[in-house]
Amino acid sequence: MNNWVGGLITLISGSAIWEGVKFFYPSISREIKTYREAYKNLYESIDPILKAADELYGKLISIANEDFSTFTNRGKSNATDVDLNRKYIYYLFAQFLAQLEYIRMKSQYSSISKIRKGRELLKFIETYESRTFRLVDRSIQRMIGESLILNSTGSYKVMSLSQFYINIHDASSKSNIWIKKIEDKLLATNDKEVRQSVLVFGVIVAALINHFDPKSRIVRSRKIYKNKLSRDSKNKISKVLFTSYLPFIKNKEIYY
Repeated sequence: MNNWVGGLITLISGSAIWEGVKFFYPSISREIKTYREAYKNLYESIDPILKAADELYGKLISIANEDFSTFTNRGKSNATDVDLNRKYIYYLFAQFLAQLEYIRMKSQYSSISKIRKGRELLKFIETYESRTFRLVDRSIQRMIGESLILNSTGSYKVMSLSQFYINIHDASSKSNIWIKKIEDKLLATNDKEVRQSVLVFGVIVAALINHFDPKSRIVRSRKIYKNKLSRDSKNKISKVLFTSYLPFIKNKEIYY
């Protein structure tokens, strides 16, 4: 008798659990699918972002070490070489902003915000666009990014360097209006405050690389140009950037 009652209870309990599973399964399945899509979108986006960031930061190290002479020592080097180098630097800034803007254009913000790393990437984007750390006005940074994104048969891609050179020499190209804003910023780096703002922007680029590629599997590790940062810039990085904007960054002291 006891065995029969026990079996009946087990049967009823098992049926109840199964009914519960059937009831909640669609919601659980949707959640799993949402997280899978979020991870897929994040990791498809982060690889080109890191590569663009690496190119930009590598160049920033170079111009920091030469004290921005590419932009401040006018007329002291081969004019053609200087002009090409400057345009290449404009492209690296624009390419990086384009990779960030690409996420917005593909409407992936809501998707990647479902996971922690995705939310952290969005915090980086907010930081680059913030009044405190952006290089030029937020809307202009976005338009610079958009100007390098090409749409061909419904497929988006970032403009190549060769196409950028063609466009920048085309007087009718509307993108030149926005690229000129970056040019004006860099040509003003004989001013200490402007130069420091560019260097601090570069530190945020380096922080993104280290945070999303800590083992240097995608891009190589690079040192921070701490010796080029002023005391005010170091304070801004330690007391504002890593306190209010990017508090989740580890090993903060390596940046200042």
